Amino acid sequence: MRKIIIILDGIADCGKRTSLTIAKTPNLNYLAKNSLNGLMWPIKGIASESGESQFAILGNNVKDYPGRGVIEAVGINIKINPKDIYLRCNFAEFKDKKLINVRSEIPKKELMDKINKISSGIKIIPTIGYRAIMIVKEASKNITTTHPGYKMKNGISNAIKPRLVKIKCYGDEETSSRINNFISRTEKILKNKTIIFRGVGNKIPKLKKLRNWVLFGEMPIELGLGKLLGMKILPRKNIINNIIKTKKNVYIQIKGPDTYGHLGDLNKKVKAIEKIDKELKKLTKLKNTIICITADHATPFQLKRHSKHPVPILIYGKGKDKNVIEKFDEYNCRKGSLRLEGKNLMSFLEKL
Repeated sequence: MRKIIIILDGIADCGKRTSLTIAKTPNLNYLAKNSLNGLMWPIKGIASESGESQFAILGNNVKDYPGRGVIEAVGINIKINPKDIYLRCNFAEFKDKKLINVRSEIPKKELMDKINKISSGIKIIPTIGYRAIMIVKEASKNITTTHPGYKMKNGISNAIKPRLVKIKCYGDEETSSRINNFISRTEKILKNKTIIFRGVGNKIPKLKKLRNWVLFGEMPIELGLGKLLGMKILPRKNIINNIIKTKKNVYIQIKGPDTYGHLGDLNKKVKAIEKIDKELKKLTKLKNTIICITADHATPFQLKRHSKHPVPILIYGKGKDKNVIEKFDEYNCRKGSLRLEGKNLMSFLEKL
């Protein structure tokens, strides 16, 4: 049977009152009522980032994760040179050495041109919004992150409560010194802005290809994952209609709820969920199709960051729970039969 995996980015919250418990979601509720439901830990014990979670959900060992920088670089068609390192960057605003905004807009082209003339061995390539890729030529990947919201745990990037202060890069002396000098000189150009980074990497791992899958994507992380896994990438236009039309298995991540979770905006997160729910109505009519709806991590509006809480999951089209689930949310889905980790999702779906 054809399979559709829909990842609702950061949809889950914590506490008794969540975005999902408040949101009016008749289509998600219909699917849940006629599905297997439960909880999923994208990466158990880790408040993981989207790239790592999706990497695991798509059937890969998270130990093979090449780093956010490599994946997003692949996503924008940068050829990976194992002698260089690739980092995912944010532009950020600061005042008196304290970060006041870690998601600042990309500087204008004339400023970016000045920044990219600082060093012939370091280049910044803007992607979307506040995001960019830093390429450091002939460098070591044995360096620390400077993004205050993430810390490595067991080799995996783990979201933490950030201390909003500027952090220097440490580790390999030559590489860290080059990067710190580059960032210091960038700050002189941008005045009140800096660059923070995470997800350093330099190699593309050998991965099992998903040839019979299509991915609807537009963000560098999604595009990079799709390319690494050999998935056909389709543009995000008329998504639901195109999902219905294609005969291949489908994977899609929908970002909306995550954005408002990071902002701590409950009302807008609820509205984003309700907007998604309306789009799902056509999927309730599909036959001979397994639909899996879940999340890549929780982004509780209460915390304004990713957390390690489990996320709700439903699998429609292959039986339903004895305990009827009336609403798709963190608490009702807990009554269902499923208890999964992200790394086991693909193999579980294949057996249905």
